[in-house]
Amino acid sequence: MEFVASIVDAVFRPLKDYFARTFGYVMSCGDYIDLLGHEMDELKSKRDDVKRLVDVAERRGMEATSQVKWWLECVSRLEDAAARIEEEYQARLRLPPEQAPGLRATYHLSQRADEMFAEAANLKEKGAFHKVADELVQVRFEEMPSAAVVGMDAVLQRLHACVRHGDVGIVGIYGMAGVGKTALLNKYNNDFLINSPDINVAINIEVGKEFSLDDIQKIIGDRLGVSWENRTPRERAGMLYRVLTKMNFVLLLDDLWEPLNFQMIGIPVPKHNSKSKIVLTTRIEDVCDRMDVRRKLKMECLPWEPAWELFREKVGEHLMFSSMEIQEQAKALAMKCGGLPLALITVGRAMASKRTEKEWKHAITVLKVAPWQLLGMEMDVLMPLKNSYDSLPSDKLRLCLLYCSLFPEEFSISKEWIIGYCIGEGFIDDLYTDMDEIYNKGHDLLGVLKIACLLEKGDDEDHISMHPMVRAMALWIASDFGTKETKWLVRAGVGLKEAPGAEKWSDAERISFMRNNILELYERPNCPLLKTLMLQVNPALDKICDGFFQFMPSLRVLDLSHTSIHELPSGISSLVELQYLDLYNTNIKSLPRELGALVTLRFLLLSHMPLDLIPGGVISSLTMLQVLYMDLSYGDWKVDATGNGVEFLELESLRRLKILDITVQSLEALERLSLSNRLASSTRNLLIKTCASLTKVELPSSRLWKNMTGLKRVWIASCNNLAEVIIDGNTETDHMYRQPDVISQSRGDHYSNDEQPILPNLQNIILQALHKVKIIYKSGCVQNITSLYIWYCHGLEELITLSDDEQGTAANSSEQAARICRDITPFPNLKELYLHGLANCRAWCSTTCFLRFPLLGNLKIVDCPKLKKLELSAGNLNAVECTREWWDALEWDDAEVKASYVPLFRPLH
Repeated sequence: MEFVASIVDAVFRPLKDYFARTFGYVMSCGDYIDLLGHEMDELKSKRDDVKRLVDVAERRGMEATSQVKWWLECVSRLEDAAARIEEEYQARLRLPPEQAPGLRATYHLSQRADEMFAEAANLKEKGAFHKVADELVQVRFEEMPSAAVVGMDAVLQRLHACVRHGDVGIVGIYGMAGVGKTALLNKYNNDFLINSPDINVAINIEVGKEFSLDDIQKIIGDRLGVSWENRTPRERAGMLYRVLTKMNFVLLLDDLWEPLNFQMIGIPVPKHNSKSKIVLTTRIEDVCDRMDVRRKLKMECLPWEPAWELFREKVGEHLMFSSMEIQEQAKALAMKCGGLPLALITVGRAMASKRTEKEWKHAITVLKVAPWQLLGMEMDVLMPLKNSYDSLPSDKLRLCLLYCSLFPEEFSISKEWIIGYCIGEGFIDDLYTDMDEIYNKGHDLLGVLKIACLLEKGDDEDHISMHPMVRAMALWIASDFGTKETKWLVRAGVGLKEAPGAEKWSDAERISFMRNNILELYERPNCPLLKTLMLQVNPALDKICDGFFQFMPSLRVLDLSHTSIHELPSGISSLVELQYLDLYNTNIKSLPRELGALVTLRFLLLSHMPLDLIPGGVISSLTMLQVLYMDLSYGDWKVDATGNGVEFLELESLRRLKILDITVQSLEALERLSLSNRLASSTRNLLIKTCASLTKVELPSSRLWKNMTGLKRVWIASCNNLAEVIIDGNTETDHMYRQPDVISQSRGDHYSNDEQPILPNLQNIILQALHKVKIIYKSGCVQNITSLYIWYCHGLEELITLSDDEQGTAANSSEQAARICRDITPFPNLKELYLHGLANCRAWCSTTCFLRFPLLGNLKIVDCPKLKKLELSAGNLNAVECTREWWDALEWDDAEVKASYVPLFRPLH
């Protein structure tokens, strides 16, 4: 029986259990749900304990084991599934009885809950871990691809010194495209960082234009051995930050175009004296500043010797055995690369198979006229540079950059010059009513282009220059990427003796033939699209045929300066859109009446020319004129009964005039200018010449200068009766500057009693051919003068003469006089002093005083034979330019003083 019972039990117990479970699933669904909930609470409590241990480990720079990660993921999935079952059960309870689900649905719900209960119990049992995290497995260093580099040793050492310096956390390297920033970074990584004992990890990331924070985080995480499936960017940043703060790292970020937010990525900014460093490279200097880089290194192009070495290496050894003619051509070609490594490599490779002199000469011509035609230039050099051009934030900046390509290679471009052109062309709109503000906007545009490493500093702060390869890129873009080579017809500084034929002008929008040897323009080109024509600095150009401008209806900028033309051709009135006309330093003596038809003209430059005839009504017709330069030019203004030329009223009628350089030849014209608020405030450079009635000039306090708030230079020449230039800082006095019988009446009607700064912008004074003049010091100083030129003033016996009042004071009190004389500082900000042809000048000042020039840097003395001593205080002096003969004849009272001057001597030949 027992055997039979066992058989029956074995057969029927599973059936019994099945029916019991089935009945239970149907009748006790809530119980299964409750059991699952209780088990899940215990599992989640276990999960929270494990996660706390993982978090602690991660803060120590460790990473969760794979088993722990798998377990946490399983718990997470089970938690979601259990929540769905609970939600479904609660939804059932809210249903009315007639909508209650059937027995089958209830059965399946209980079954799922029972199965999840078993899975939860299993996971809970497996959640007892011996360890939850391991140390990270890091790739400490990676060698980067790096070719041999030429001429980088010095900048490599500078970079290494910056990185090793404890006070520097972030180092920024900036420079133009192709200059070698990436090569520098890779070489630094390979030569200085790999296996460095002080560094735990070095990470090199090429960021580029299309970077994403996720990509950067992933690269860093992979190198650190951190993995983070299903983590948010914020959580990733936290993990990276916790890991990196526990180690010494060097992060090399190459090719940044925008600032990176280190906090969002999870990169800790190295603190003071930290061995961790961040080194970044960019083409845009501003990126460094916006990332708080405190140590910036500019990557310069190569100097000649390493540039020539690199070029020869790329051409090949056969260059060394070529003819002298080919080697000279090779040097000329290498020079045109401007020391840019990318260009030297590309051009060198393109010439590697060239063996004849004619091939080399042709390459020079191509690089000069259409550089994109040289093998490899377009893709390897111009396209990378174009990326910088494309990244400029406005069309105005792009047009301004293209405009700079109209100038010759390596030409130092005056900022004022290029800004004037751009205003005339319309690149710089005049949203501002003040011309100074418009020019400031132009300076800002040029500054942005310099920051982007697309322009460079010129000869000084007032000039900019363009790298030859940037210029090549600009001309390539301007010619529609080489498809329209005459769209911008630029042959500047190439030695032309004859202009290209008129047929080549027909499709041109801008033409530049400046700095050539063109003799004559005898054709009448038809160029309806032409906006700019630059013919300046063709010194032999003396004839332009009549009707030359007849078919240029769109011309806005015309520059004929520094040519030998004697007259403007007929038909000039056809330039109905002309805004900028430059006739500076031409031989034109008479302006045509036709000029008055140029009613849109905004800039008219007539300086340094023998102009003596302007027809009446021409100037007053130019109602849009904003800038008028006429210094060293026409000066015979008619004021009342004096003068024989243009009525001064015509100048006063120019209501839009903002900048004026002017020559005056009579005291009446000078007074009229000073009394006209608009003209006086617009005056920047003033030349007073051959004014016989001028006997005194007082600086700075004379009311003559009251309204000349923008005056920058005063030039007084050939005024034979000028006896005194008085330095008087007393603003309460109004000393005479002319003979009493010609002082204007009712002067008080033109001035307010409110005291304003007088001559706040005056920087330069030139005194020329004034045979009676003395410079008399009375009181105060001329505050902002930076340069003083005195030429051929033969009556000057002392540079500065004390006034009678000062000498009287000296006589009354020798002690007080000594104190005053030793402290005479007439020009406290003077930086340049030039004395030339002072035949009778014997001393700097009277014997009882001592001149002080605290900021004087350069002193130039020529043909002053009677001046035997350097008796002045100039602690900032760095050069004394004079002839050897004059220097050797100097007398010294003190050997130590002489010894201090000897290093400053600069001989003139």
